Amino acid sequence: MGEILKTVNLTKNFGGLAAVEKVSFSIQEGDLQSIIGPNGAGKSTFFKLITGEIKASEGQIIFRDQDITALPQTAISHLGIAVSYQITNIFPFLTVFENVRVAAQSRKTTFNLWSKALSHRELVNQSLSILELIGLADLKDETAANLSHGDRKRLEIGIALATKPKLLLLDEPTAGLSPPETRQTIDLIKKISEGLTIILVEHKMKVVMEVSSKVTVLYYGSLLVQGTPEEIRNNEEVKRVYLGGVC
Repeated sequence: MGEILKTVNLTKNFGGLAAVEKVSFSIQEGDLQSIIGPNGAGKSTFFKLITGEIKASEGQIIFRDQDITALPQTAISHLGIAVSYQITNIFPFLTVFENVRVAAQSRKTTFNLWSKALSHRELVNQSLSILELIGLADLKDETAANLSHGDRKRLEIGIALATKPKLLLLDEPTAGLSPPETRQTIDLIKKISEGLTIILVEHKMKVVMEVSSKVTVLYYGSLLVQGTPEEIRNNEEVKRVYLGGVC
């Protein structure tokens, strides 16, 4: 397994401000790499550049040896990049099962609109398997709007998984979660990372240090340093600008 994604001097300017400045980043297939940094470091902008939600001012984004820098967001998604944002993006009036099934259905290249969706056994089985994986099988018939915050976050991850991504971007998956919910989410991330490449943005350093194979630190839009969790924990510059006594 080799490099699945890299950016080369990736830059995004908003007026006279460089939100992301000449960031060269890479991740190997199968790795779980976290991106950390103080508020305003460019983490969310970096995610939006990778997914095509916003376009780069300069630089390149290479995914599986293909330059995707100028591709529209839908094309990038269909190539195999999925994202779960901090603010959940679910269909509140559909059931938990329907939310996942709709996402799975979006990846079917052929679909008979005249037949009942439930007759497509492959989609049903795939959706049920994902609900088992994320721990929501018992709530499959519950309206998504009625879920707890923690369950909504897990459903959002399930929706992303239903698109069969090669690369999953997780933006603050434990934000607002209680300690038990955070533990549950950490265990889920570990489980899904066994067969998937993941880039994680997370403020809770205990989560980052436990799940990451590598950590990238952004600071005022620039790449400050990359390394193993232990190297980052012991890096004096990182301690000065970000970690302090967090770890």
